[in-house]
Amino acid sequence: MVFIKKHFLYLPNGDIDIESWLNTIRAHFDLERIDRIQKATDFALHYSKGLTLFYGQTYVEQGLEMAEILLELKLDQDAVAAAIISSTLQATEVPHDTLTHQLGESITQLALNALQLNSLNHIHKTHNQTQIDRLRKTFLAMVSDIRVVIIKLAERTCVIRGIKNINLDERNRIAQETLDIFAPLANRLGIWQLKWELEDTAFRYTQPDTYKMIASFLAERRSDREKRIHDVITQLNQAFTQSHIQATIYGRAKHIYSIYLKAKRKHLHYQAIFDYSAIRVLVPSITDCYTVLSIVHSLFDHIPAEFDDYISKPKANGYRSIHTAVINDRGQHFEIQIRTHDMHEKAEHGMAAHWIYKEKKLQPLDYEAKITLLRQLLSWHKDPSLQESPLDHSIEEVLKDRVYAFTPAGEIIDLPLGATPLDFAYHVHTQLGHTCRGAKINGNIVSLTYHLRTGDQVEILSMQNGTPSRDWLDKTCRYLKTSRARSKVLHWFKQQEIAQYIESGKNQLERELAKCGLTHISFEKIAARFHCKNDEALFAAIGHGNLRLGQIIHTFSSTHKSETPAKTPAVNPLAKTYPVDQSIKIAGIHDLLTRIAKCCKPIPGDALIGYITQGRGVSIHRQDCSNIINRYSSEDNRFVNVNWDGNQAGQYYVDLQIQGLGQALLKDIPVLLTHLNIDLIRLNSTLNKNNHRLYIALTIQIHEKDQLKLLLSEMNRLPDIISVHRPNE
Repeated sequence: MVFIKKHFLYLPNGDIDIESWLNTIRAHFDLERIDRIQKATDFALHYSKGLTLFYGQTYVEQGLEMAEILLELKLDQDAVAAAIISSTLQATEVPHDTLTHQLGESITQLALNALQLNSLNHIHKTHNQTQIDRLRKTFLAMVSDIRVVIIKLAERTCVIRGIKNINLDERNRIAQETLDIFAPLANRLGIWQLKWELEDTAFRYTQPDTYKMIASFLAERRSDREKRIHDVITQLNQAFTQSHIQATIYGRAKHIYSIYLKAKRKHLHYQAIFDYSAIRVLVPSITDCYTVLSIVHSLFDHIPAEFDDYISKPKANGYRSIHTAVINDRGQHFEIQIRTHDMHEKAEHGMAAHWIYKEKKLQPLDYEAKITLLRQLLSWHKDPSLQESPLDHSIEEVLKDRVYAFTPAGEIIDLPLGATPLDFAYHVHTQLGHTCRGAKINGNIVSLTYHLRTGDQVEILSMQNGTPSRDWLDKTCRYLKTSRARSKVLHWFKQQEIAQYIESGKNQLERELAKCGLTHISFEKIAARFHCKNDEALFAAIGHGNLRLGQIIHTFSSTHKSETPAKTPAVNPLAKTYPVDQSIKIAGIHDLLTRIAKCCKPIPGDALIGYITQGRGVSIHRQDCSNIINRYSSEDNRFVNVNWDGNQAGQYYVDLQIQGLGQALLKDIPVLLTHLNIDLIRLNSTLNKNNHRLYIALTIQIHEKDQLKLLLSEMNRLPDIISVHRPNE
């Protein structure tokens, strides 16, 4: 295919002779009506007259050149008209109503969709393969109409043709971008003519010396090579007809860039490439493939080293075909590929597709589905007899699964449909997500629940000391779509809880060790004794309640006695007369019944006194119990000294008297007891309406005194608590 390029006539004043151009394309492309093209041309002339692109061409000229390319590709007049005005819309701002009024909704939407893809321009600043792949996917995901992609490919063809004289660095950047993005896209869509021109022209800019070397080696014009291929096809057709072989034959002259890639891939010199002229033969059956191979080898001398039978031994990706390189009677080399129609279909649209082989990687199946449907849509748009596409529902389904948004630096972030700016922030960096407080989309501030769209440029607004909100985890608020972002928020809150446990556990342990005179014991020693990784793990275990302070104190007090004498209770009339006799213990009293007094309910750690009752054994009281103090007499021989034995585990009831403000305490206290794993036995409350004070009498069940100390400490932190104490203290 040869494009008519810049087939313009100019008026004496330098303007393009639009009437002459319209007559030319009407005749060349056999168009009955060109009213939509004419309206688009008039529009472009009116709104962009005199404006030029960065490489010197006017916007009107670029629009008309793009129109010629699309007409050669047999696209409809709506697409051609949209291409003409899309250049103009880059340089001017025209209201949407004006566009639709003058050109209609279909042309307007195509042009605006093409304009939207300009957000991809000049963001390819690296050869990072991941970014290139994302950019290619973004290009496809941003369109719902294949014609928009072809308009952009036509635009890039015009640009690559026109940048010969611009700044060298900028020219090389555009050329490399063309090789990385636009030429592979043309290849994927099967638009070989644009692919070849984009690749060869861009290659000439990026590697001019290599380009000239290969061009010189070919030593003939492409049109001459194509004529030679035509002659070979004619010769093959005659031979196949005589052998009653029904074959479809077509050929191509391999272009310069593809020869360069093959030589590079196979580590060969260009003169060792035998398939720079290639012919493909399609036949009904595998038997026909080998019959055709026999005929080809009878007509031409073949090169054994260049023969590959991928039918008997398919490639790993499933590709099947016979490749043979031959020499004609004039010593010219060319390659012939032989395959069935089914093999060809699978090679073009299946996992072994030509474009997958060329780019040396496999794409996810959903992405291949997009490419297959886009290729089929391309064929649909070429056929004006089809009024509607049977693939509309499918194309919509496969194109709407992901969104591709940009960072301010141009990096593409691939996210699932429904993702929010918070998902975007956490995808970029965890800390950016934690400190996120807002977002700008394309320069406009949006809420954090905004659903990102492909092509959005996202700027995250953060606060230096910002932290996540628990609302982000509430699915009904819809702040987060991705499990990745949600897990990072959950991890942050878990770490905060651990920090609180560590601080609480350390404070508790320090206080208890100081109280028991065990200050010379290191935290590391305690951690090792209880199999904790380090001191922070020890503190966390204490703060979380997994390790009890009583266990620690009991373990170390048996080997590290405190040198500080035990403090005597403030009210203890028995201390002088009845010093603690270590030989008498509760468990060591034989032949006597013992019971814990209900009036004061002593627990391990309390100083004790025993009272021998009549018929009910020994009643065990706290030494500060008011009943004992009131009854005590030095002559009374019914009092005995008792003490706790080493085994203090058990169940103990404790009475508490609480004074506070407001009835909210009736909810807070049970919640606190549940949190500390303490059983509530009884609760009575009275509200004084005069001073609004609440009086609570509480009975709980504990296992050791440390539980009670922790409970009293936590209760005193409640905002409405005035006092908490055990009765008779």
